[in-house]
Amino acid sequence: MSVRERLTALEELAAKKSTVTFSTDGGLRNGGELCIENCRCIKELDDNFIVLSVYGMDIRVSGAPLCLENFGVGSVKITGYIHSLTFEENDQ
Repeated sequence: MSVRERLTALEELAAKKSTVTFSTDGGLRNGGELCIENCRCIKELDDNFIVLSVYGMDIRVSGAPLCLENFGVGSVKITGYIHSLTFEENDQ
């Protein structure tokens, strides 16, 4: 296996793993910040919920006014009053 093939295999393996990080500053009443790495796409978007697609599952974020702060290279940052997260298996 060449170096190029190994790097491609490692990149594909890394894309199959997602990291979800939730943090608050000053307690839940002040809202929170949710970061999701290796996000493939945004499936649905509304003021009260956002559905994101990652490898093998969809993540539904519910809350009061949610704001999509950043959609960078493979990562998403959502801020607002986050009430719940739901993970559902998808066919990807």
